[in-house]
Amino acid sequence: MFCKDVFCFSASRLPFQKKYIIFYTMRVMKFFRPLDFVVLAVFLGVAAGAVVMLRAKSLGAPVLVVNTPDGEYVYPLDKNRVLHMKGLLGESVVVIQDKSAFFKESPCPNKVCVQSGAVRHNNDWAACLPNQVIIHVEADGEKDGLDAVLR
Repeated sequence: MFCKDVFCFSASRLPFQKKYIIFYTMRVMKFFRPLDFVVLAVFLGVAAGAVVMLRAKSLGAPVLVVNTPDGEYVYPLDKNRVLHMKGLLGESVVVIQDKSAFFKESPCPNKVCVQSGAVRHNNDWAACLPNQVIIHVEADGEKDGLDAVLR
């Protein structure tokens, strides 16, 4: 049986011998064409490939970049060490330990930099603003990489 703009058929051979009438409108069938599925598959493939490439891209070993009034210094986070950095007010002590870095001592009045905690992930930073000593973590050779990573 055929209806105008609607395809109708009776499904009498379904389980339990119940009669079902299933309607498929011609408009819905015309909405998706075979080429639409090809375009969708190509789009999903490109999106999956982009995700795989972004995850596989290595950022390199993280390094600690220290900015002072005297210049910029770069240290690997792999090796534990104590840094004495000269600033405007005096000497700030930065400790690199267990692939993270933190301010241990600083001549600033409020000691906010000492209380700020350790930096260990890409683009994490801490600063002693009165002494003008800033530390931040970068992936080695990755100046224009990701700004942040959501976890």
